[in-house]
Amino acid sequence: MTAPLPLLARTDVEARLGETLAELEIIQIDSLIAFASAKIRTLVSTIDSRIAAETLDAELVKGTLVTAVCRALDTLRVGLRVRSEQYPEIQTTYVDAGPELVYFTDDELATLAPDAGSTGSGAFSIRIG
Repeated sequence: MTAPLPLLARTDVEARLGETLAELEIIQIDSLIAFASAKIRTLVSTIDSRIAAETLDAELVKGTLVTAVCRALDTLRVGLRVRSEQYPEIQTTYVDAGPELVYFTDDELATLAPDAGSTGSGAFSIRIG
């Protein structure tokens, strides 16, 4: 069985970043693209058939994946566990990376598959007594 093609290209990431990637970053991006494509196919199993049937916009999928890959690249550039750096004039504090390098937010998943990102049925109240 052959692996399905990635849902985006390295040039899509370069266009979003507005820069040409260095050789080491190209290797990282290619790996992140393959991982992000496989991960979204697992989370939204009908993604390829919906793109082919034109019931899901391919540009929406590409944009969502580029965002996830750029987040992961930014994490790699800063450092996976870098919390802060100090210089004589500048102090920078970074938020810890999430448990996963490539991830999709609930809102991103909801745009691709309305039921993929939802974990509950919304707000409710219980009256006791």
